[in-house]
Amino acid sequence: MKPGAVLKQGTGVKQWVDDDVWQQLDPHAGGLSRRQRRRAAAAATAAAVVLVAGFAIDRSGLVRAQITYDPDTGLQSSATVNPKVFTQQVPVKNNGWTTVRVTGIGHDGPGLRLVGPTDTGELKQASEMGGRQPPFDLRPGQTAIMVVAYRVTDCAAVPAGPLLIPVRVERPWGTETISLSSEVPMDQACPPQH
Repeated sequence: MKPGAVLKQGTGVKQWVDDDVWQQLDPHAGGLSRRQRRRAAAAATAAAVVLVAGFAIDRSGLVRAQITYDPDTGLQSSATVNPKVFTQQVPVKNNGWTTVRVTGIGHDGPGLRLVGPTDTGELKQASEMGGRQPPFDLRPGQTAIMVVAYRVTDCAAVPAGPLLIPVRVERPWGTETISLSSEVPMDQACPPQH
């Protein structure tokens, strides 16, 4: 082996390359030209700007409302055994940068019927818990506590675990529904059978 020779290994082939051969090779071969490097840098910068702008627009609430369940708010809930009606305070927070118009809350579900304005007895129970009734505007960073009331029609059909409570907000292109997970007092409305 010559001094300065370098061993190159490929797929099962060993080959020695002399220093003379290495010196004859162009070190810039296969590299990007100055113009190509500028184009690549401009494309990478544009991609980064698009990603940051997309993230900012998403978080702003301009395209998709940023409504969340606010667990930091104290909650109250109650249930009556006859008729099986329970109410739940739902703290809703606007984490976006724009004001949204809340137009509704809740819907019927398996074994549950949403109590509406014509159900005066149940609404009295719901109104005793306070809370805002839609429609109303929710400003950025603001939390509003809404009350939802359900009549249990079939305890066996009520799903176990947290109940998803839909909140409807008005958008320029239509209504958007955001489902919030809330722990509701199902054990009070549907006590376990022993």
